[in-house]
Amino acid sequence: MDPLSDVISALELRNHLVGGFAAGGRWSVSFEAHEGVKCYAVASGGCWIMVDGAERAVRLEEGDCFLLPRGQPFRIGSDLDDPSDDWKRHFCTAEDGSLVTLNGGSEVTVLGGHFNLVGPQVEMLYGILPPIVHLHRPGEREALRWVFDRLRQELKDRKPGGFLMAQQLAAMILIQALRLHLDRSNGVGWFSALSDPCTGAAIAAIHREPARRWTVASLALEAGMSRSSFAARFVQLVGDGPIEYLTRWRMILAGRRLTRGEPLDNVAYSLGYKSPSAFRAAFKRTTGRTPRHYALTAREVFSG
Repeated sequence: MDPLSDVISALELRNHLVGGFAAGGRWSVSFEAHEGVKCYAVASGGCWIMVDGAERAVRLEEGDCFLLPRGQPFRIGSDLDDPSDDWKRHFCTAEDGSLVTLNGGSEVTVLGGHFNLVGPQVEMLYGILPPIVHLHRPGEREALRWVFDRLRQELKDRKPGGFLMAQQLAAMILIQALRLHLDRSNGVGWFSALSDPCTGAAIAAIHREPARRWTVASLALEAGMSRSSFAARFVQLVGDGPIEYLTRWRMILAGRRLTRGEPLDNVAYSLGYKSPSAFRAAFKRTTGRTPRHYALTAREVFSG
């Protein structure tokens, strides 16, 4: 798999809620801090959203998609200067997969899902994202149009199997939104490193062969750069050195397999370690816990 698919798979993408709302007239709703990622799009009409930690309010138009990856409180409405209703007043009794009606609801429709991501180092995916990811360019809208039209139809028709279809479509929206954000990434962070041809090639090589005895020099060859230039570029974009990244990714893979009950010796040798003791030392150094303690704790989290 490619690195983005690898990370999403390792983090166990779980759908928590799918649905949306239709609003009319003047309306405004405030939402408290949340866990996981909210991913929604404006299927019709337009509105405003203001997320704590963002520099300014964002205007959302028909076809726009937005991610809220950090869980900050936010307000959404036709006019954010109006007093906001608490979300519980409208959404607490709503069924999963339903459309909530606000103020007569005929002018604005917002659809999507709220996802929980469970797994080691979940911040690799969304901790590096801004408070709101706003996808509004014509090409981005076009890439998401079909899946949102299909989601709206499933929620409207309520046919047998429709809720499961809606869940899968909402997951597709999240992954497509992350992919589009990756395409436009031009700053610092894991997404920027993936979109950079040189560091992206090295990260892809690590994910393709995590057990290989990579060195900075061999990864620099994958990137087509000199050793020193590659090392500096990697640290600049990712925040870790290439070997630190390799170790961290191995521990993510190891944690997932240990949680599923795979023997420690098998995990150690399959990830390139010469002995189980060397693996144990690396795992504790990276995660702060022994493999056994990690596996026991993680099983409790994944089963919760």
